[in-house]
Amino acid sequence: MAETDCHIHDVIIVGAGTCGLAVAARLCEATPSSLFSESEHQRYHWMKASSSSKRSSKLTRTSRRSNTAPDRLLSGPGISCKLDIAVLDETSGQWMGAWNDKFEKLDISHLRSPMFFHPDPRDRDGLLEFVYREGREGELREIAGVVGKGLSKHQRKKKVKNSGKRGQETTYLDERDRKDFFRPSQAVFKQHCEDIAGRYNLTEIVEKSKVSSISYNPHGSINSGIFTLQTSTGTRKARVVIFAAGAASQPSLPPNCPFCPDHFGSVTHAFAKDTVKLPKHVLDKISKGKETKMAVVGGGLTSAQVTATAISSGVSKVYHLVRGPLKVKHFDVDLDWVGKYKNFHLASFWSADSDEERLQMIKDARGGGSVNPEYKKILDSLVKDGKVELLEYAEITGGIWDEGSQTWTLETSPKLEGLQVDHIIYATGMVADFASIPSLQPLHQIAPINSMGGLPCITDELMWNEDIPFFFTGRLAGLRLGPAAGNLEGARQGAERIAGRFEELLRDYLGKRGGGGDGEGWDLDEGEEEVDMRRLGLGRENQFAVLEV
Repeated sequence: MAETDCHIHDVIIVGAGTCGLAVAARLCEATPSSLFSESEHQRYHWMKASSSSKRSSKLTRTSRRSNTAPDRLLSGPGISCKLDIAVLDETSGQWMGAWNDKFEKLDISHLRSPMFFHPDPRDRDGLLEFVYREGREGELREIAGVVGKGLSKHQRKKKVKNSGKRGQETTYLDERDRKDFFRPSQAVFKQHCEDIAGRYNLTEIVEKSKVSSISYNPHGSINSGIFTLQTSTGTRKARVVIFAAGAASQPSLPPNCPFCPDHFGSVTHAFAKDTVKLPKHVLDKISKGKETKMAVVGGGLTSAQVTATAISSGVSKVYHLVRGPLKVKHFDVDLDWVGKYKNFHLASFWSADSDEERLQMIKDARGGGSVNPEYKKILDSLVKDGKVELLEYAEITGGIWDEGSQTWTLETSPKLEGLQVDHIIYATGMVADFASIPSLQPLHQIAPINSMGGLPCITDELMWNEDIPFFFTGRLAGLRLGPAAGNLEGARQGAERIAGRFEELLRDYLGKRGGGGDGEGWDLDEGEEEVDMRRLGLGRENQFAVLEV
């Protein structure tokens, strides 16, 4: 098939989760809020305005919102023209399909993250505003033990006096931050994401389609290179591709699992697509009133949720095995990386000398799996009732499957006598391995790039390299975005970083949409824009940019 025989999209986003939605919405928002201070914009080149916009005397779009702190709403790159965006997702034809399915399957009522973690590019307080507008404040849960738990002003001064050093306080949160540290319900968050998609007319652009191959021809079009994507629904083409598919690896049992590589008996991974809450033989025993037992392996929040769901589904007892101690944290990264001084730590991360150093900072900040205080209380209650046995510093080293009784007899370290269960669930997360993603192999062949700890070593603007407009966001952009790359916080950061570079690409070879077809023949309008006095009066345009230099 010739290049011209297939419609060419401006952008194809692979993945319809939170990161994909954040990018799609950001590319449609002409006046976004900013995530960084003015000094940070000056220090880090990927935050600065593009060189082409600096040469132009056109007005710079700003993002100031009334009733919002100015430091949250500094100007960012604006994409003003209407883009042809397609979104391909392997699991669903709707936004957040896999996300919503997981929350429903595990009966999760509230998110772990605070109110300012969301994919809305328009306003840092977008989720909070949505809650107030809809009158749903009652569906929020306060994150206790965060606000007001830092050192007092007197204590901080005394600490400085005694130590002789004035250090940067990175965990103190005062009452002004209290409204941010609530957790939204899944229902509220789901409807907020639907509101975002509807606002930017993104609801109908998601297609259920598995991408098997992505290749790039730098001379595929008159004014740009072309990506060709082989998918389960046919061939698709685009000028820019954004990879927002999480770790992009299939859920699998960990390498040290004694049941690998031969998968036998009743054992599964919590994120496996074919996983139901409980297998049929366990459900049959529950329906007949027989005793049932399960083993759950993992130390993260998902493992606690799986344990709680199993008990609520009728399982008599769950053995919860954790390789080390069960860690309790409000978030999966330290509070330092979440609170008001998070950019202080991000500055250290961005200034690191090597990707090895950044990878170590990611590991230190995340510290392995952890559960939040809410689920720790749930586990403690179940342990007290005798329904759960929490086994810390324990691992499964082997097992014998009895096909007749359909039960496991497990061997553990340290040794536990007579440990028999009907089913085993591994809730051990998914390992990122960028080099082994099948769909990216054609790009590896034409332009190989290094990886570190399974994460790609990409540009600061999250591109494959300076010549191939293939962007990463989410977990695979961790070496550039930081420890929270795979979370809702990373979704907005990644979208902002991509938009900055995308604006330059747009000026280089897309221009403003002049019509038709696959976009060939678009002209870049180099004339002066008429000053919009209404926007200037509202403070949404830069009055100094009107002056000739």
